[in-house]
Amino acid sequence: MSRERFFDDRQRIIDAAVSLISEIGYENFSTRRLAAKLGISPMTLYNYFENKEEIVQATIADAYSKALSAIQNELKEYFEGDAACPLKGFVEIGRKLKDFSVQYPKMYALLFMMDLRPYTDHPSIQSRYEYAFRKTAERLLDKSIEEELHRHIYLYEVLAGALVRNFHSGCGPVDEQTFEAHLALAYDRLLKPFEQYFAECEKAR
Repeated sequence: MSRERFFDDRQRIIDAAVSLISEIGYENFSTRRLAAKLGISPMTLYNYFENKEEIVQATIADAYSKALSAIQNELKEYFEGDAACPLKGFVEIGRKLKDFSVQYPKMYALLFMMDLRPYTDHPSIQSRYEYAFRKTAERLLDKSIEEELHRHIYLYEVLAGALVRNFHSGCGPVDEQTFEAHLALAYDRLLKPFEQYFAECEKAR
């Protein structure tokens, strides 16, 4: 088997695993079901992966990367351009995650509600998480407050993530209007005070 064929087949298995988990959830995932979806013998999977754990690890890393990359691509106007206030981009991240939880509920549950710390340490995933802050810090007018801003962004992301998880699981008020109101409140308390340090935010006022 050629090296190119090996990696093409390996990616096909990962894509099928992502699709399968999106359909049936992680708790129902098995190599037997994955093999059936691919139309191959379960033993064939082990020509490409050492064990089920390696399949799951590769699948989670791939799904994280694709989900975060898709969100990142939709937020370029906030973090790549110079017209929009970058702080507002964090509000959009919350909205995009909420939309993802609605569109792909089982995959959202796997990626954002389970404890996946052994997988989220992957460098490609870490770089996706750090992207928004890195791009925001580049446009900060007063670099002396960068550390304080980082803390506030971190707290905002924690709160936004909790709001999305509550929306997904039906805990507390979960209608769209309440979600938006809570997201706006978190922004006003944690990020809005920093608008004065960004030329784009000042123009938008």
